[in-house]
Amino acid sequence: METKFQTSFIPKKSLTQTDSASAVEHQSTSILLLIGIFIFIISVLAAGGAYGWQVYLQSQQVQYDSTLKSLKQNFNTDLIVNLKQTATKIDMASKLLDSHVALSQAFAAISAITASDVRFTSLDLQSPIDKTKPITINLSGYARSYESLAFQSDQLGHLEELGVRNIIVNPVISNPAQNSNSTVSFGLSANLVPESMLYKNSFTKQ
Repeated sequence: METKFQTSFIPKKSLTQTDSASAVEHQSTSILLLIGIFIFIISVLAAGGAYGWQVYLQSQQVQYDSTLKSLKQNFNTDLIVNLKQTATKIDMASKLLDSHVALSQAFAAISAITASDVRFTSLDLQSPIDKTKPITINLSGYARSYESLAFQSDQLGHLEELGVRNIIVNPVISNPAQNSNSTVSFGLSANLVPESMLYKNSFTKQ
């Protein structure tokens, strides 16, 4: 009796497919390796460039410090200090001159409005701390007669013609009283404009 042998056929993967998968895997690994090497090289170059730039900046700073020291040695420091002090004094003098009120201009204005038959015997002047506010003056005097006092009052209405409108404002005559010698005593109050009596104005008028 013959013995029959059964054979089974099991399909196996193609050698070609196995070789192809290995090649793809090897190729992917090579690409990743190249990318890693490239990134490493870029990092090294960047670090080297940053270090080199830092060294360059430090050398430039040392050079600038040396140049500045050389320039300082060429300057006359005593002369510079004297010039600064002189400039400060000039600036202070300029500010004082700009704000200085020349009261002599007030006396000239009062003289311009005073009638020939009127005499002032006293003057009280009140200057506020704030130089932008008007100065108050109070005058006491006498006129030869009521007619002279009336003429004086009329004079105060012509400040523009007398050229003192910019200095004297709001003049008011008060408390007229006849004296035993027929003269008439009275008071005069007014405001003075500081800006119109600045000392520097005397230079611009020349």
